[in-house]
Amino acid sequence: MGLIRIIPTVLLAVCVMPAAAQTRPAEKPRPKAEPQASAPDTLQEAESLLQKQQYVEAEEKLQSLIGAQAENPQAWFDLGFAQSHLNKTAESITAYKKAAELSPKWFEASMNLGLALAKAGNLADAAGTLKITVTLKPTTGGQLALSRTWLTLAQVIEGNQPQEALADYQKAAELDPTNIEPQLGAAKLMEQTGDLAGAEQKYLNTAEIGNGESVKRLITLYLKQKRYADAENWLRKYMAANPQNMAAQVQLVKLLEAQGKNKEAIAILEPINNASADPKVARELAGLYLEGKQYEAAAKLFQGLAQNGTQDAQFHRDYGMALLHQLKYADAQAELLKAVQQKPDLTEVYMDLAYAAQQNKNHELAIRALDARAKFLPETPGTYFLRATAYDSLRLYKPAATNYKLFLTAAAGKFPDQEFQARHRLIAIEPRK
Repeated sequence: MGLIRIIPTVLLAVCVMPAAAQTRPAEKPRPKAEPQASAPDTLQEAESLLQKQQYVEAEEKLQSLIGAQAENPQAWFDLGFAQSHLNKTAESITAYKKAAELSPKWFEASMNLGLALAKAGNLADAAGTLKITVTLKPTTGGQLALSRTWLTLAQVIEGNQPQEALADYQKAAELDPTNIEPQLGAAKLMEQTGDLAGAEQKYLNTAEIGNGESVKRLITLYLKQKRYADAENWLRKYMAANPQNMAAQVQLVKLLEAQGKNKEAIAILEPINNASADPKVARELAGLYLEGKQYEAAAKLFQGLAQNGTQDAQFHRDYGMALLHQLKYADAQAELLKAVQQKPDLTEVYMDLAYAAQQNKNHELAIRALDARAKFLPETPGTYFLRATAYDSLRLYKPAATNYKLFLTAAAGKFPDQEFQARHRLIAIEPRK
């Protein structure tokens, strides 16, 4: 008895996700030429080796058999199957092509040829072959086998022919309504091509019957559209079905944060952080504390994280801000300085660094921070005033006076207290005429 085998889905290239799966043995077309007396035994021995996954030995035996029976489609088919498992993709294509030529109506040979071509990256020929395959009658599997082939064809062509692929996904779904893959594939393609309403409906159809991937993609789609209430609704449904899924809980925290519901987010994340050693959870909670102006709690978490290894520029910026709001200027200066040293274009840090340095009476650093900021951002009344007071403190009165004047021009009456101070300092530091 011959063997029907479909190449396992894992063999295809990354760009293709075939739906075909391995099937059980079934009767196959026999060679047109009269076989030699030993041929049936040789073929049976080779297929026994294939069943045992002894592909090297099976390949050797089948090549020997083909030498005697070059017109035997079953031998070519089995050889292609063995070679596909040995990662001999080019050789398997040759073998499957020969099997399909010898037996043009053989569904499984055509199917495996299409998959092998796709694995080799020859998507155009793979698509052409699979378009023939869907017109053939499967030896086993009936409509389900045809559905898997339509699905595979859709996945092969969706990169270049999205509309035709959507039609193929639809045919796959019609042939096997119980399989979620065609609907999910169509939904992903609709999302990629900008049909967000169509994608949403497909995701909803599959999410409502409990498909986890559809729920995740639906939530992501809502987040992209800033439909936070809809995203939160589905995320809570997912969490109800998966209460131990920490990733979902963290995503809910981020979703609540995006809606400004920091207290709710903190209430969810605090017990997770207490039960977890994951630094990402602690980092997220520290950020929430910072936004919620719980600076002491934020700084405590940041301090613990800082002791566990190197952190990025944003971490040092956030830690520095938590310290700055606690008036711990020296420590804040150190963290903010690390932030801009790691990422000089983190422009929002320079003003805070200048302020911390000024409070530490490190006037030279304050001026350097303000000058570095000016390379990225326009000056403001605040930068002029802070620079002026820094120069003034260093008794560098000429640049101090210049910046006081620039401040007064830019302030235009909006900062009366600082403007009063600037005018009085100008009287004190500028020489009288």
